[in-house]
Amino acid sequence: MPTAPVQATIDLPNKAYLLPQSIPMWPPAWWTWLVLAAIVLLIIGVVIFFYRRHQKYAYRREALSTIRTTSSELVDKACILLCHEMIRRCLISEGQNEIAALPSATLLQKIDSAMPEKHRFSALGSDFVDGLYRDHIELTPEQRKEMINVTCYWIRKHHA
Repeated sequence: MPTAPVQATIDLPNKAYLLPQSIPMWPPAWWTWLVLAAIVLLIIGVVIFFYRRHQKYAYRREALSTIRTTSSELVDKACILLCHEMIRRCLISEGQNEIAALPSATLLQKIDSAMPEKHRFSALGSDFVDGLYRDHIELTPEQRKEMINVTCYWIRKHHA
């Protein structure tokens, strides 16, 4: 007795229908490209901003490296001169020529008004202010270190 073949699929009565292709997930909406373009422009803008800021503050990095590398080799009077010179150079780089031209005592007084008490040049004593005009000046290693630290702090934090 021959058996009838088993039908594997079910025959549907309506085979003439055309089904649409599947809808892609990307882009989910027409404005997606606008948002993506805005994000890319924002990232480019942030990169340009930080690059310009990096270039603008190059004088600070140069002044800090000069003080840190050459201050250990100099005598006390030359080290004080270097600190005064770097302060004036930073002011000139920021376009504050009038302030940079002030006498040392007046300049340091003006700078101290914007600094926290812990990092004021007046706390260094008269050796830092008047040391350039004395014949012989000797600083202790602690005084010298504090003088360099305060100068470096001002260079990093000043807003001329």
